[in-house]
Amino acid sequence: MLPNPPPMDVAMPPHVLRLCTLICLCTLCPLIAEETAEEASEEPPPTEETTAEQETPVDPEVVRMRQEIERLRVANELQNARLATALQELRAERERIETELSLAEQRRRRDAAGQMIEKEELERQSQIAEARHQASLREIRQRREQRAAATAEREQALAAAQLDMQEESLNRQRAMTSFTFQQQQKEMQLELAMHESRAVKVERDIAAARILARSLVSEPSPRPSQPLVDGVLIISDRRIDINEPIIVGMGSWFERRIAFFNNASTTEPIFVVIDYCPGGSMMEGERMLKAMAASRAPVHVVVKSMAASMAAVLISEAPHSYVLPNAIILHHQPWSFAFGNLAEQKEWVAVFEQWAERLHGGTARRMGLTLEQFYARMYEQSVTGDWQEFGDQAQALGWAQHVIERIQEDDIRQQPEDASPWQQRRGLWAQDGEDRGERLRLPRPRPFDFYFLYNRDRRFFIGE
Repeated sequence: MLPNPPPMDVAMPPHVLRLCTLICLCTLCPLIAEETAEEASEEPPPTEETTAEQETPVDPEVVRMRQEIERLRVANELQNARLATALQELRAERERIETELSLAEQRRRRDAAGQMIEKEELERQSQIAEARHQASLREIRQRREQRAAATAEREQALAAAQLDMQEESLNRQRAMTSFTFQQQQKEMQLELAMHESRAVKVERDIAAARILARSLVSEPSPRPSQPLVDGVLIISDRRIDINEPIIVGMGSWFERRIAFFNNASTTEPIFVVIDYCPGGSMMEGERMLKAMAASRAPVHVVVKSMAASMAAVLISEAPHSYVLPNAIILHHQPWSFAFGNLAEQKEWVAVFEQWAERLHGGTARRMGLTLEQFYARMYEQSVTGDWQEFGDQAQALGWAQHVIERIQEDDIRQQPEDASPWQQRRGLWAQDGEDRGERLRLPRPRPFDFYFLYNRDRRFFIGE
């Protein structure tokens, strides 16, 4: 009997499926061999009649049938041989599968043994941790008991100290009551004196406020959009004064003020007032030029006394420029110094020539000259190349746009109270009683300035 095959819808591992196939073949092969042996045994042994038949002529059909029988017998033997070979392969496969199953079982047992060892190790570590935890708990309990005992001692000492403090506090309260009474009396006297002092201060502040009110112009400063009226330039409080050399940091200082006035108003004019400026840094002056060009509010530049070098470029390039008739504008070639070898000097000269074009190119073009012709005219005016002109002549040359007769300072809204320059700086150069003749030293005049004073008695002098 063949074993019942497993249901087809049950998923079986490949090695189990091969094992079932091997068992089926092992069961089938003996049955096939027995049927073949029975067929061979049923063939009758040769008799005398058969022998006699062999001697008689044989029917061809019988010969053919015997040949067919012989062929079937050979085929059967071949089939038996093939089955035997397949059986051997199946047996080998079964042994291999049994070996794999045995190995898998051994691995499973080994893994189970490892897991058991790991479990025992974990249990041992857990026991150790538990023992440590219990020991820690016992130590904590001991410390807690010790702290409780110490706390009880401290509480007893604190209770005794509180009794002493209560007694001392009662004594302090008695002393404080007496001191507070005396202090209140003093505070009452001090409050009365302070009240009198505040009354005097209020009266003094009122008087100062009245003086300040008389020294201030209460009306708002006018800011006309067209500040030049009949030759009079009206300068408002939106002004920037330039009365010193242009040094490092002046560009940023100037830009911040231009930006502030633009943020306040983009229509009211901004005034750049040059009283006396000998020029200065080209880079800082270039930043000032760019700030004026980028200003949304109109920028008006006015020269009162003198603008030279970089300051002369500022007035020449300004969008709106004004000069007093006797103000001096001075142009000259850029001046500098450099160190280095010949190649370095040539590189510096090339850069310097570019700066000259960028600074003086606009002025030369407004005069209808090239830069070389402009510089040549400088040396025609002076052997030093310093081309100076008064305000009215500077306007004719295109160095300024307007010559103004006077300036109206509407931005001065408080009465000036500062000391005069002589009072502020007299101690720096003047010495009373020098040479027993009370001679007084005067400061050296600035370029293009002269002393025009009566000095018949030689009281004033310059230098040593």
